[in-house]
Amino acid sequence: MALEGNLKDFSLTDMFRLVASGRKSGILYLERADANGKVCFDNGRVFFASSNWNRESLGRRLVKSGAVSEKQLRQALGLQKIQKKEKAGRRLGQILVDEGYLDSKILENFIQDQVNDTLFDLFRWEEGNLRFEADETCDDEDIGVSVSVENIIMESARRLEIWNKIREKIPSMDTAFTMAVAPGDKSMEIHLKPKEWMLLCYLHGRRTVRELIDLTGYNDFETAKILYGMFSVGLIDRVESSGGAAAAGV
Repeated sequence: MALEGNLKDFSLTDMFRLVASGRKSGILYLERADANGKVCFDNGRVFFASSNWNRESLGRRLVKSGAVSEKQLRQALGLQKIQKKEKAGRRLGQILVDEGYLDSKILENFIQDQVNDTLFDLFRWEEGNLRFEADETCDDEDIGVSVSVENIIMESARRLEIWNKIREKIPSMDTAFTMAVAPGDKSMEIHLKPKEWMLLCYLHGRRTVRELIDLTGYNDFETAKILYGMFSVGLIDRVESSGGAAAAGV
């Protein structure tokens, strides 16, 4: 029998803790009018999550990040397929580690980051329906690494605090920015990382946060956080809807 609820009456945190305390395995489905997502549990721990903005398999995301090559993923999937026929139980992640394609610690950190990124999107939902199906599995997404519910809740709370601060300067994904004509004095204090340089390069003209997300493939939290930092030091200006740039720090 499914466990069901609504986010207005039963928070996602409550549902996660209920599943974790019972060490349940299954899939939690989230649905609202314009979006849906799912979270896969094994013995009360999360090993996979997807939402509208990120539906790629973990294997594909490992390739996209450069953690493994396309060839290595194909070989690992091939070995996994052979083992399934032989009824062996190695997960994809263990195969990647055993074959020397990926360090176990890098894999663990990658999975934790990817799960946290996706769940942060779901934790921001203010309305929607929840349904936990204890008899369902998503074995194809289980690569052998999971994240504790308490770590997820703490990380989401940390990000939400930062997000609320960011929203004071970036109220929507349609907020536009451009490179500052005369960077402020504080801009000398910032040392740009590769992702920050990429965003800055796309700001040779007027770009909205939404456009930058599409161009870079970064999620909304990461994109807005970088823009917030560059805006705060006067490296970029916010663009008003009329087309004029607002002064940095507004």
